Amino acid sequence: MRFETGRRVTRIAVPLAALIAFATSIELLHAQSTNIVATPGAVGTGGLGTSVNTSGNVTSITGGTRPGNGPNVFHSFNQFSVGAGDVASFVNPGGASNVISRVIGGSPSNINGTIQALNWNLFFINPSGVIFGPSAKLNVTGSAYFGTANAILFSDQRVFSANQFAFDNTLSVAAPASFGFLGPSPYGPVVLSPGTVLQSNAVIGLVGGTIQINGSRISAHRIVLGSNAGTGGNVSVEPGVANPFLRVTQGGEIQAASGTVLQTIAGGVIPASVDLLPATITVPSGAQVVTSTNPLTQRVTQIEVTGQGTGGLSPLPVASSLVASPVALANPVDPVAVVNRAATVLPQQQPAAPVTLVTNRCAARKDGSRSSFVQAGRDVTPTPPGAFLASPVVLEDVAAVSAGQTSALQAAGLVPQRMNLLHEVGEGC
Repeated sequence: MRFETGRRVTRIAVPLAALIAFATSIELLHAQSTNIVATPGAVGTGGLGTSVNTSGNVTSITGGTRPGNGPNVFHSFNQFSVGAGDVASFVNPGGASNVISRVIGGSPSNINGTIQALNWNLFFINPSGVIFGPSAKLNVTGSAYFGTANAILFSDQRVFSANQFAFDNTLSVAAPASFGFLGPSPYGPVVLSPGTVLQSNAVIGLVGGTIQINGSRISAHRIVLGSNAGTGGNVSVEPGVANPFLRVTQGGEIQAASGTVLQTIAGGVIPASVDLLPATITVPSGAQVVTSTNPLTQRVTQIEVTGQGTGGLSPLPVASSLVASPVALANPVDPVAVVNRAATVLPQQQPAAPVTLVTNRCAARKDGSRSSFVQAGRDVTPTPPGAFLASPVVLEDVAAVSAGQTSALQAAGLVPQRMNLLHEVGEGC
């Protein structure tokens, strides 16, 4: 059977023992209770001011960081799992459009209860994996995206990173544009357990190293499932983008067991569709994939995996958060404060060795030129005007002092080759 894209559906046989092993691991994961731990510390060190309060079976998530009192509210967690029957509620402070969250503790998020985000869109990344149990539910009035990406890129080219906390000093007020995969693959998986039902009247997006749907149902106006197997690349989270996977060069694997249904709901502003990468679905031997296509839009609107399908799907190599994982808050770039836009000149004193500054603002370099995005290894904010720092501070372009980081961003298509992270050197001042 072929999709409208012309890519074939493949079938593979998987031993029955694999299904039993997977079911056992899923049961262990479902036994967990709610475990939501906000990242402590100041902005720039991993913390974002997130508050977690539990009353009965409802855990309310408030606070966070809202740059410029704008549309985006950012949260950071060390751990994020929701027990069966419990509710994790992201509370809109009023007037915000997007709640954007990351999990940095090294354990996957096991969602067995309800994720609630009323009156805004939800963007959620955990590089270690996202696992939905059979009792998982979404109560999200806007779009909901879950992924194992390393970063979220915004339309103004700013970055919300799961491991580069210095970027938190430059959080964006622009709309989220894509999930970015940085560093070497493989990336964490997104798993839907048998019986899981995820519903939304907007977009549901699941993006990870591997997507595994074990006889589950997803119902939304638009469904985006993306598996990224290659190093780098980013997947669009903008609802109107015709091809969300334009910058992914190597699709991984979408696995679906019998009973899986991906069903779109008509009536939205954008055409209803099921978008997959790769378009070839891996199913157990004996199963069949049935697709429905809208004759007017030529978009796939429903995909169903039917038949008994022997052997099930092989278990994915996900870490179990039943085992405590150390929370590493090490920051590759030390937390620093933002230099104001007045092109502050940082004076130097000898004899201490130079260090390098992260700023999203225009700053004067020691050679007299200007740079809009430079780095330093420590806080170099001057005290009173005209005060001297204890040691010399050297401002350099990102590419000069953090080539590996910038190259990874550029390779992923997150940063144009000739530009720094925000502006070309010498511009935007």
